[in-house]
Amino acid sequence: MVVTQVDSTSLDRITIIPSVTSEINAVAFIHRAIVAASLLVFALVGLLGNALVIISVIVGRRLRTITNVLVVNLAFADFMACTFLPFQSAGLLSQTRRYPLHEAVCAAVAAVGYISVCCSVHSLVAIAFVRWYVITKSIRGHQGLHTPKKIAIMVVIIWIISISFMVIPPVLGIGTLGYSEYYSLCSLTDTNELETYFILLQGALIANALLLTLVFYIRILCHVLQHNKQFRDKYAVDEDTGSNSTEASSSVSAGSHPPMIKAINRKEIEITKNLFMVVCVFMLCFLATIVNFFIPGSSVFTLYSTMITFANSVVNPIIYGLKHPNFQEIFNQILFCRPVR
Repeated sequence: MVVTQVDSTSLDRITIIPSVTSEINAVAFIHRAIVAASLLVFALVGLLGNALVIISVIVGRRLRTITNVLVVNLAFADFMACTFLPFQSAGLLSQTRRYPLHEAVCAAVAAVGYISVCCSVHSLVAIAFVRWYVITKSIRGHQGLHTPKKIAIMVVIIWIISISFMVIPPVLGIGTLGYSEYYSLCSLTDTNELETYFILLQGALIANALLLTLVFYIRILCHVLQHNKQFRDKYAVDEDTGSNSTEASSSVSAGSHPPMIKAINRKEIEITKNLFMVVCVFMLCFLATIVNFFIPGSSVFTLYSTMITFANSVVNPIIYGLKHPNFQEIFNQILFCRPVR
């Protein structure tokens, strides 16, 4: 009897161990459900917001600028990412440790996610370059490199780079796009040993692009500070020499060019500030992912940091609606079904 009891106990333990291991090797369902619900909300808000940005530039004459061609490209990449977020939610809610749809669908969802991120970050680089060129090289903004044809070429190059760097490595065996059983996400499978190299490649690409973006905005800041200093030195009233304020004001009003240049710069600087805010939000959304990358091992924090990264596709239209007066006005006209002037 004793031997029989021992054998049955050992058999019970053998049957229990696999079930415990299977639970450990997957993120708890409650966390996956929270992230899945959040992604569905992101998809709804992001599709509406990015569609508004695209439609506003099409129907609003004042928004048909060279810079906004790149803004539309950024909105289209975010719109594409939001379109596939419900497919991510389907994988998160699966309790079978398998993707509920065909594996090819999951691989396509992962590819679109990586491509949209790469396209977004390189669109930010292009926007920063155009802002730098408009403010420092050509205030009127329609000569030299700042032409529709060259901006269109820039957009094509952005998409070629995005597709190449996000699709060719998996084709060569560096990472496999598919379903991650641990996180229940369409990203990289858990079986490819070279997936770390794919993540490093993607991270280096995004880091270099953000660094280049910051360089352009720093150069804009330096130019604006220098310009303002020159303007103050030339037109400010020199109290030490006893200059008359009336005389100074008449000298400024006598030449119509300097005030006009200053007004144009202020408008361009406001636009640049709003676009730089988009860059800052992009960096904040990826900050959690960067921190998580340096934490060894898998954790629930990885799932939530991925959710924060997906949020980047939603916030840009909100920034335009709150901060950009032209977008704000046309958003209201479209949402309230009023004719766009």
